[in-house]
Amino acid sequence: MPDTDVLETLAKQTKVIICTFEDHVLHNGFGCAVMEHLGEARITTPVVRIGWPDEFIEHGNVPALRKKHGLTAENAVAKVLKALGK
Repeated sequence: MPDTDVLETLAKQTKVIICTFEDHVLHNGFGCAVMEHLGEARITTPVVRIGWPDEFIEHGNVPALRKKHGLTAENAVAKVLKALGK
């Protein structure tokens, strides 16, 4: 089964997809490709993406920078709960 078929099947079976936890910028990342494909397939399941903003990121302590820019498990849970309306 092609990956796109798997993606469509799973998207139809769930209320929200947290498809990516990207260690690079979100703009034009994997999550964008997922959202584009689901849009073309007319599947409206919300997609939650976690990743770096498309802006200059200062150098420093990586865990501190991840926390500052929302690349944490806690932020992922909060975004999914928000997408679920909770």
